[in-house]
Amino acid sequence: MAARALTDIEVKSLKSEGGKRAIVYDAKARGLCLRVSGETRSWSFVYRPKGSSKQKRYTIGDYPAWSLRDAREKAWKLRQRVQDGGDPVLEEKTRRDALTVAGLIERFMENYARAKLRSADEYLQLLQKDVIPKLGDRRAGEVSRPEVGVLLDDIAKRAPTVSNRVLNVLSSVYSWAVSEGLVAENPVRGLKKRTLEVPKDRFLDDEEIRTLWHAADGAGAGYRDAIRLILLTGQRPGECAGIRREEVDLARAVWTLPPERTKNKRPHSIPLVGAAFEIVKRLCEGTKGGPMLATPRGKEPTSQDLAKAFERLRPVLKSPATAHDLRRTAATILERLEIDRMTVAHILNHASTTRATVTGSTYSQHDYMPQKRRALSALDQNIAACLGHVDHEANIIRMTVPA
Repeated sequence: MAARALTDIEVKSLKSEGGKRAIVYDAKARGLCLRVSGETRSWSFVYRPKGSSKQKRYTIGDYPAWSLRDAREKAWKLRQRVQDGGDPVLEEKTRRDALTVAGLIERFMENYARAKLRSADEYLQLLQKDVIPKLGDRRAGEVSRPEVGVLLDDIAKRAPTVSNRVLNVLSSVYSWAVSEGLVAENPVRGLKKRTLEVPKDRFLDDEEIRTLWHAADGAGAGYRDAIRLILLTGQRPGECAGIRREEVDLARAVWTLPPERTKNKRPHSIPLVGAAFEIVKRLCEGTKGGPMLATPRGKEPTSQDLAKAFERLRPVLKSPATAHDLRRTAATILERLEIDRMTVAHILNHASTTRATVTGSTYSQHDYMPQKRRALSALDQNIAACLGHVDHEANIIRMTVPA
């Protein structure tokens, strides 16, 4: 429809015909149009963002709350923003979505974390539990450093190390928001961790391994299997909890973690031997794909779910421990069995050791599968002996008497 110079009298008298919506464009303010439907009249600004062939519509407001003069002034300002490279519809949506901390977190998860971060689900659980209930309704750009400090202090009273995790995660959210122009500054920057974390050295002795192994039966099948797999393979809690059918090759007895599931973003293969193979083989039965473990509620467990389940088993241990301490226990047993440190590093997928030199990072492409299989077999036998499941036949040295 051709644009025409609208007048106040014309705008006031315009009506839709036959119950259909009428659209009239103004010639004096390019892009300004009046939509008439029944007795309702509303102003819109129609434009195409630079570099886009798609037309967008920005709603200004209803007439007569917005007069012709006011609507034209608004349209001129919007046109200037478009000519400067702006996109009024997108900018308005951004302001609306990021208006609150909860909205900002949602955008961070959808537009960045889920695609870029392996621990996205753990991030979201922390934010949903400790941040959104307290700050969710606050305007994201108005949250102050003292407010975040008080939040961290409250969390630290309950769980000191969790307060450190929340500090890191919330800082990541705001750093991303600053880079995207959603907020002016990061209110977490400059805040100190609420507790000093020292390198952990906790590992389970043989008696605790035996006690935990049997106590895990009461944690639920999914958690029980995850706990035992950590101990038998030395892999990270989240990796064991998230094991998937498509990662397992039963014919070769190998479990291969894809890059998106490993900390160093490199594929990692773990030989399956002994009890670990039997657990995985059982889990594979009747499963064609997808997660192999589940929580009692039927959901795929996360590392945080596993941590909570493990916490309920702590009373059976001599002192507090975490699911990650089982990984340290496996590594400690391997070295106690005189497995060389490079093989242990390959089992743990520690690139800081295996690829620390040019030889390891560039020249040697050996996958260490034979060494890893022998080492994990030794670990399996050690745990079996600890549990009293000794294969006496494996300990017999057969001698041949000359004829």
